[in-house]
Amino acid sequence: MLFSEEYYKDLIAKLGLPEMPISKVIYKGKNLLNPQTFRDDFLKISKKLMQFVSYNNIGQLIEAGIPIETIDELHNGIIPENISIYIKKPIEYGGKLEFSNMFLIRTRPFKNILDTFMDEQILTFNREHPGYDRNNGFILPTELYIPNPEGLIFLPALKGFAGAGGNTTTDKMSEIGSTMFLKNDGRF
Repeated sequence: MLFSEEYYKDLIAKLGLPEMPISKVIYKGKNLLNPQTFRDDFLKISKKLMQFVSYNNIGQLIEAGIPIETIDELHNGIIPENISIYIKKPIEYGGKLEFSNMFLIRTRPFKNILDTFMDEQILTFNREHPGYDRNNGFILPTELYIPNPEGLIFLPALKGFAGAGGNTTTDKMSEIGSTMFLKNDGRF
């Protein structure tokens, strides 16, 4: 790897997730799984994980700012808007499709931050080790720092950063209040 663990801890902090623990994994080989089978298996276990979490971790979901309506969707195995299942250790690095290698995370902004964190490592490695192939894409780094939170739900330290109300407000009433005066009926 081109940079140290401290460099990547600093990078993930600068991206907005200073509380996200990371760990280093070593490349094990190309993913030989059939993409369609992998996708189907991922969706099946994701639904099971969502249901498990919605029945067994309600307090953490509420602490993470997940609205009751969204928890109901999780109960039913529906992937709600702005919720993602993230795989900690990629398959190419020895990860498996199992609960211990997955966690629930808000898509915006947290999953997007993690995607940027992972992409930056792959791009940096490929800049230093040019090996891009039009048929195979980028070469995966021999070492990779991955997000490794404890538990099945990522609880951000910044409460209210992306609250249940949307538009980065902390609740529905704040959202309504923030848009109340945006409509101009000609009186102002």
